Amino acid sequence: MADCDLCGVARPTLCPVKVDVPAYRNAFPTGMWMGMCEECTNASHKANGLRSKADGKKCYLCGIKGVDLFTTDIKIPDFSEPYYKDKRRLLCGPCLEAAENAYNVRQKEKAHASHH
Repeated sequence: MADCDLCGVARPTLCPVKVDVPAYRNAFPTGMWMGMCEECTNASHKANGLRSKADGKKCYLCGIKGVDLFTTDIKIPDFSEPYYKDKRRLLCGPCLEAAENAYNVRQKEKAHASHH
C-alpha cells in the first residue's frame, strides 16, 4: 500500500508519474517519480483537457512558484457524510503533462489486459 501524492489516499497500486521537482533537481536531474491513484490520473486528464487557469502560489506536486497553475478537482474519500470531499488542487503545466502521460500508459495497460 502506498499513498497517492495528490489526494493522500492509500491504494494498493499507483500510477507512476515522473515530475521535475526544482528543489531536488541536483539529486534527481531527470525528474522524480511520484505515485498517483487512478482516480487522480483521471481527474488530471480532465483538467488537462480544460486547462482552466487559477490563482495560486505554487504547484501541489512539484512546488514550483511563479508559473501558470491549473485547477484539478479531486474527490477524496471520507468516512463521514457525504463520503467524499471535493478538493481543488493546483498543478502546473509540466505536472499536468506528466500526469497525462501516466494516464495514457494506464489506458494502454487496461486495453492490453482486456485482450487476454
